[in-house]
Amino acid sequence: MTLRVAIVGCGKAAENHVAEIKKLSNVSLIAACDSEPLMAEQFCLRHGVGASYTDFEQLLAEQRPDVVQIATPPQSHADLALTAIENGCHVMVEKPLAESSAVASEVIRYAERNGCKLTVGWTYYFDPVVRSMRERVARGTIGDPVHLDAFLAYDLRGRFGAAVLDDAAHWVHGLRGKLVQNNLDHLLSLVVDFVDHDSAVSNLSAWRATHSPYPDLVDELRLTLAGERICAQIAFSCRARPLGHFFTIVGSKSTLRLNLANQTLTEDSSSRLPGPLGRLACGLDQTRQLASQSFSNLARVIRSDFQALPGLGYLLSAFYRSVERDEDVPIPYAHILRVSTWIDHAVNGIRDAQAVSQ
Repeated sequence: MTLRVAIVGCGKAAENHVAEIKKLSNVSLIAACDSEPLMAEQFCLRHGVGASYTDFEQLLAEQRPDVVQIATPPQSHADLALTAIENGCHVMVEKPLAESSAVASEVIRYAERNGCKLTVGWTYYFDPVVRSMRERVARGTIGDPVHLDAFLAYDLRGRFGAAVLDDAAHWVHGLRGKLVQNNLDHLLSLVVDFVDHDSAVSNLSAWRATHSPYPDLVDELRLTLAGERICAQIAFSCRARPLGHFFTIVGSKSTLRLNLANQTLTEDSSSRLPGPLGRLACGLDQTRQLASQSFSNLARVIRSDFQALPGLGYLLSAFYRSVERDEDVPIPYAHILRVSTWIDHAVNGIRDAQAVSQ
């Protein structure tokens, strides 16, 4: 069975999608749609896609795809997803699924009622090192998780950041939570497997420097998720350098440290050697782990398997498999809704903090 796939939105995110779609033998990309005719036409020419559209409903009526991948700005995600589902399509949506948890819940319920599969673009959730981390925790390697810490250093001097700063009409400025709302999924999706089911935002602070070079954007956000057994610290910064994406799980036996930018995962554990020798042994063990993983990553580079978004291919493959075999989707809907609820709290907190600071 070959799944017929259409893409909506022909920007950078769509380029990432199509690169992974081309690797799948059971998928055929049949059409692309963008509100800008030239964007859609050039995308189709670059990738050998047969049909170009500016009208999404026309695409659905004429092409009747099995799956629609939505790679547009977040403001349009929910409406496009609901339209695709109404036409019997399974849907993969870039993050965030919707601008609020209420709308995200509506989209998920509609998909379930219509027998359609739905997933969201949590690419980091499926990075090889993240999957390895979850496996270690499941095996009990670190004991019981007791604390989580996730941090994202966002480079506003990069290509996307520069586009946001230079264009007052950029879609990021139209989000209630601006840049933070567009990126919190990257952090919260990492912790959702490990926190308690009753975890909620217990503390939030949003800060903007008096003479910030980033008008209309917060310089830093920090929030705490607290539950019955465990708490998680989440931090997002526009000022930290270099670009970084880190996740730490502190356990009752040892600690896992994940660097998603470098695709490394190391474990801190105590040494049986006494005093200074023990501290030296721990440092040498960290060096050994990093060297081993660097050589493994070098092998991936040689195999052309060290992409910027290594989890995207895994996510798409797992989602298409769930469609073909009518299996569970790769990301539980409960996870998506919990993260959407936390983002609501963060966005509201940002707005309150900005109002106070002004």
